[in-house]
Amino acid sequence: MRRYIFILLMGLMVVLTYSNAFAEKDTSEWKDTLTTLRKLNITHTKDVDNALRLSRMDKKELSSELKSVSEKATKADIDLHQAIEKYNSLLEKEKKLTASLNSRKEEIKTFEGTVRNAAKMLQDRSRISFLTLQHPERTNIFATFLNTERMPGLADLNSLIQMYFEELAATGTITKYNGEIIQTDGNAATAEIIRVGTASAIYQSTTGAVGFLELTTDGTVAKSVSGVSSSLQSTIEDVFDGNSIVPLDFSHGAAFIRYVADKDLWTKISDGGMLVWPILGIGLIGLLLALERFFTLSRTKRFSPSEHSEILELIQKQDWDSCYQKLSKRNTPTGRVLWSTLKKGHGSTAALEKGMQEALLAELASLERFLPTMQTLAAVAPLLGLLGTVTGMINTFQIITLFGTGDPHMLSGGISEALVTTQLGLAVAIPIMLLHHILNSRVDRIVTEMEEKGTALIATILNER
Repeated sequence: MRRYIFILLMGLMVVLTYSNAFAEKDTSEWKDTLTTLRKLNITHTKDVDNALRLSRMDKKELSSELKSVSEKATKADIDLHQAIEKYNSLLEKEKKLTASLNSRKEEIKTFEGTVRNAAKMLQDRSRISFLTLQHPERTNIFATFLNTERMPGLADLNSLIQMYFEELAATGTITKYNGEIIQTDGNAATAEIIRVGTASAIYQSTTGAVGFLELTTDGTVAKSVSGVSSSLQSTIEDVFDGNSIVPLDFSHGAAFIRYVADKDLWTKISDGGMLVWPILGIGLIGLLLALERFFTLSRTKRFSPSEHSEILELIQKQDWDSCYQKLSKRNTPTGRVLWSTLKKGHGSTAALEKGMQEALLAELASLERFLPTMQTLAAVAPLLGLLGTVTGMINTFQIITLFGTGDPHMLSGGISEALVTTQLGLAVAIPIMLLHHILNSRVDRIVTEMEEKGTALIATILNER
């Protein structure tokens, strides 16, 4: 018996030892288990209370409760079936609408494109409309139409149409209001602005400065046009005083800008660059050579037909001395050719012809002096102009590389200046070519006369032998 008691005590000591080791580890698990048991106890307590409540009810009450529950179940079943039927109906309706949408997809796309195009046109219009300067918030509507991920709705369409009507109505109104402008020195200033329709506007700043306004790229900022003449400034001041009619520009300020920016001829030519000066030098040299040729050829006397007939009669009479004396007194190209031919009068036919050709070549060199030079100048002038244009276009493309193509005025200005040299080269070459043609025709007539009269002289000499 003592042995069993000892073994039992040893076993209890071992159990107590291990239970102390795992006690702390299992404390949290025991707490969770205890919490779960408490919750289950509360639930079961409610179920037991409900069961006790039902058990206390009599049969009649239980039947009424059962009936109520059955009615609720029936009503829920009916609602469920109705909901299923409605769900199926909506699925069928969605299927039909999807099919209809797919069949009208192209039509919707066309309509959407038309609406967006109309919005884009109105946006372009608003950028040059001074109504946008007065109401810059009106441009916010375009953000909806620029968003390609969103289809414009009916409200957006109404706003767009309303904006069109506002733009149309503003074209017939003159409005005065206060706003902010950018002055010619680049500083912002508050000014009184008179908007004339949607095409033009004038201003009078708080400092008394007046002038025309032009819009920036987006149309929401206006800057003063520089270079307005004093007479126009006086007119604008009278407008603000109510003593004059408002000047109107239908070109949205372009006419006024063109008016104030109009350059004289010399300024336009000097805009062409360094190659302008060689072209002008060519033109001046060509003009001087043409004047020299006109002066020289106009002083060249013609050999009259009566004089020629008299020379031929003297040859027929074999009066060579009189013939020499008469030709030596005629200091004309034809007279010199006839005199040189007559010197070979006792020679062969070939000698006569050679004498005439030598005299012709000598006279031709004198008559055609500077004419080849004029022809060369007429060919070089447009080539220099073309070189200037190529140089200017290279500079323009360098500007595009640096600043992009965002400013069309800057690009068109560069191209315009580049074309100045080509225009100037053609303007110089064409008159030189015309003068060369006129002078060359004059020389041709003199040479023809020399050949005709020289040939007639040779024929007469040969006939009298």
